[in-house]
Amino acid sequence: MKDLLTSALEAHNTKGKLKMKTKLQLSKNVTMNKPDEKRQGMKVRTVVTGHDAKGRAVFVRDEKVDGTPIPGLGELAFLWNANEPATYPNAGNNPAAPGIFPPVGGIRFIIGAYLPGDFIAPEPTPEMHLEDGDELGGANAGFHRTDTTDFGVVLSGNLALQLDDGAEVSLSPGDVLIENGTRHRWRVVGNVPATLASFIIGAQRR
Repeated sequence: MKDLLTSALEAHNTKGKLKMKTKLQLSKNVTMNKPDEKRQGMKVRTVVTGHDAKGRAVFVRDEKVDGTPIPGLGELAFLWNANEPATYPNAGNNPAAPGIFPPVGGIRFIIGAYLPGDFIAPEPTPEMHLEDGDELGGANAGFHRTDTTDFGVVLSGNLALQLDDGAEVSLSPGDVLIENGTRHRWRVVGNVPATLASFIIGAQRR
């Protein structure tokens, strides 16, 4: 059975592909956002450039990307998912690769809204390496490591990152984290959600 995170991402990508067919337009016809549009859940305005048939730079998309609710975590907006390096010129289409964590040569660009409470502990995916006690309900629930380099920027709220030996650092809006494939877990500090933008690059573990 597919894990919950992968299933949610695949459902999101399917919806995104259908939306792309109706909203992908050349520069002069870009769909603009309405300032009075009612917001429901997480929505991230995403502007994408690309090339037209003559190789000229154009805006190909300007839309709100919906977040995907993830139990035990909060909500994720999958903005760009690729498993291979890009080649140009291209039309500016999101490759929409499945899965939260990319293979070597792949990238993910995600914005997450994380809920207050204990340590963030979503259902693990196959790419998350766990140790004894890291599983849901375990003494170290939420700890994991992945074969990736993660670049994170806190956009709102406050987050704390804990490492193997219990060392913990608090991050506030504007703070940047570079996470080098180490075992870690997150928690939200305070009683309001925290928002983190993450750019994830697939790495090789030896």
